[in-house]
Amino acid sequence: MTLIKVKDLTPVKQPGINIRVRVIVKGEPRSVNTKFGKSRVCDLKVGDETGTVTFSLWGTKINDASFGDLLEIKEGYCNVWQGRPQLSLGRDGSMEKFEDDSFPDAQTILNKFLEESAEED
Repeated sequence: MTLIKVKDLTPVKQPGINIRVRVIVKGEPRSVNTKFGKSRVCDLKVGDETGTVTFSLWGTKINDASFGDLLEIKEGYCNVWQGRPQLSLGRDGSMEKFEDDSFPDAQTILNKFLEESAEED
């Protein structure tokens, strides 16, 4: 399995993404209407040493990730939502928590996210 970095995500619907990220922000779950009916979604900000990206979790998966968790996402995809890349599991993707002491901690990644946000202003 080949892992990619956040900086290498391309904002097109690209299935088959394998990536390791840390959760640095978890938003509030909300209800949305989809073509399949009403559902719940929660946006998380996740990142690695190369950058950050929004990661959306749907339905029961919302409870499977919290601030600071290290996640290994397999067979995810990236598309564009409101002009920005967004990472999702899709139907075929999976997500597992893992431990790795060499992975940057949440505060380090959060600081990088804040720097990136300041550059965009």
